[in-house]
Amino acid sequence: MSAIAKVPVHAWIVPGSLAIAERPGGGGRSHRIARRNGELEWWHDQGVRTIVSAMRSRHCLIEYAQKGYGVRWHPLKDLVQGRAELPRLADDVASVMAREPGAVLVHCDRASEWLAAIDASIRLRLGLAGDVAEALLQAEADGLPVGALASELMDVGSGPPPA
Repeated sequence: MSAIAKVPVHAWIVPGSLAIAERPGGGGRSHRIARRNGELEWWHDQGVRTIVSAMRSRHCLIEYAQKGYGVRWHPLKDLVQGRAELPRLADDVASVMAREPGAVLVHCDRASEWLAAIDASIRLRLGLAGDVAEALLQAEADGLPVGALASELMDVGSGPPPA
């Protein structure tokens, strides 16, 4: 791994098969190309072969593909659209895990409540949590912030998000 790279903020939902993380290279204004390249090398060394981005924009998708990763994009733009997209993202992750070699990395810009909702949605889809409350507790145990936004994205109190 490059001397510039650092281990990204991440959690393995399924060790060795499925991870969630902030965007390789960091999020927002702290994003650095050299850091991204080092982290992508690190992810490759961890067995990741497909990257699923939930960022609003298509940032870095071409770069991921050029480095040989399979790429998927499920932008989460706002609360209403995000609630509808989360089940599709989780279904796509499950499908990739079932038919593609290597591990899957799912990311959004930063470790945030958006990432907590992604974590929880995937856990529900894979049967790793029995209900939304349990899935959000597991996301919180992964070190992700769970608050009002994550709860709203998961529609706590009325079951799983709409399909």
